[in-house]
Amino acid sequence: MTRPPPMPPSMPPSSLSPSPTPPTPEGTESAAGIAERAAVLGATLDDARAQAEAGVLIDLAGLEDRVAHLCLAAEALPRGEARTLLGPLGDLVAALGPLAAALTDQQKGREEAVAAALAGRDDPHTARQRAAAAYGRSPGPAAPGLPDDTP
Repeated sequence: MTRPPPMPPSMPPSSLSPSPTPPTPEGTESAAGIAERAAVLGATLDDARAQAEAGVLIDLAGLEDRVAHLCLAAEALPRGEARTLLGPLGDLVAALGPLAAALTDQQKGREEAVAAALAGRDDPHTARQRAAAAYGRSPGPAAPGLPDDTP
């Protein structure tokens, strides 16, 4: 008797890959199911925000698809049922603002770190000129294999 292959490990909480939810027998998902998926996605966005604030690079692949699936499912509901989703979907929209702010801050911090690293990196031309000035000599021709830095 052959054993079935082991189940893959569950996805990390910050994964935004699509998570299919089976539709109801009538072909449309219930408002409660959509609200539950919106709440799960909102929690995932909160987790992604916290990770971004901690400096972790996060993968937003799949976010647009998950939101699109939620919207399509909500549109398929009768108007009265769809209105019950205004709160859960509004909470989801509200979770995007802090995530966007955290990602903007993270990107700004990375750009500042790169700029600081580049500013602190010595240019071989400038380093030779500073060394020559410190020892009171004029910078002569560059050593073989190095570019000449004389004006």
